[in-house]
Amino acid sequence: MVPEQEYMDIIKKTFPELNIDDFKILGKGHFGVACSVNNNIVFKIPIENSKRFNDQKKEVYLLKKLENKLSFEIPRILYNKEIPNGMIIGETLVHGVTYSQELHDSFDEAIKSDVLRQLGKMMRELHGVKIHDEQGVLFVSDYKDILHLFYKNFTEDVQKCFNDADTERIRKLCNRYEYLSTHYPVELVLVHADLHFGNMMFDVESKKIIGLIDFGSAHFAEPARDMHYYYGDGLKSLLDGYGVTLDPYLVERQNFQAVINFLFHIRDNIESKKSPDKDIQKLLSIL
Repeated sequence: MVPEQEYMDIIKKTFPELNIDDFKILGKGHFGVACSVNNNIVFKIPIENSKRFNDQKKEVYLLKKLENKLSFEIPRILYNKEIPNGMIIGETLVHGVTYSQELHDSFDEAIKSDVLRQLGKMMRELHGVKIHDEQGVLFVSDYKDILHLFYKNFTEDVQKCFNDADTERIRKLCNRYEYLSTHYPVELVLVHADLHFGNMMFDVESKKIIGLIDFGSAHFAEPARDMHYYYGDGLKSLLDGYGVTLDPYLVERQNFQAVINFLFHIRDNIESKKSPDKDIQKLLSIL
């Protein structure tokens, strides 16, 4: 792992006008490392051979478009510069703590439900934002793209994890989704597309979500695309916050999105030689 000093030197070299009084590494992912500078700026530095250059450019583009358009906090771009293996981004720190699964599990059911209702309201607000993508930067995903994701993840190895009856139920859900999308299409909206707990910033005292981060996967898609991490009682609370929708088939569309998410994890676990049992059980609970 690259030492902390080397990451700080990268930022100093890229942005010499920046005075650094405090520096720490916040975390490292598959595509880069996040660093805190002066306790108020988060820098994202790509790792070598990063494949997320387009996502980095898209995030800069979108966050600038979203400035002052939402009632909750999102990062604001302060610095961005292309480097040989991608782009370094410096953005405002969204305060609070990361809302982890562990933190969620520590709360009683009433608080859990309220947090998900808050997320539903924020999701609805994001979906209502109108932006003009004059440069065509943001991906537009129709139902055929979603079906492609399904078939990409429902591989022969994944199918072996299910009995014939469950496999048939999964295929019927796919066919139902295709039917609804063909005969009852919905308006595409701006979706975050990665609204898991780790991208929510939370105030522990007030039990409120302060804001959302990491917009690198955002694109235009059906609203259900933002709900694929949630199902069962969690989805009910989320939709309570989301409010009235004109789509009577929203839950069915979301169920299909959730199944795709679990198929992806099952496939990933199989390829990584890990047990997919938990994701299999979660998927079956949706059918």
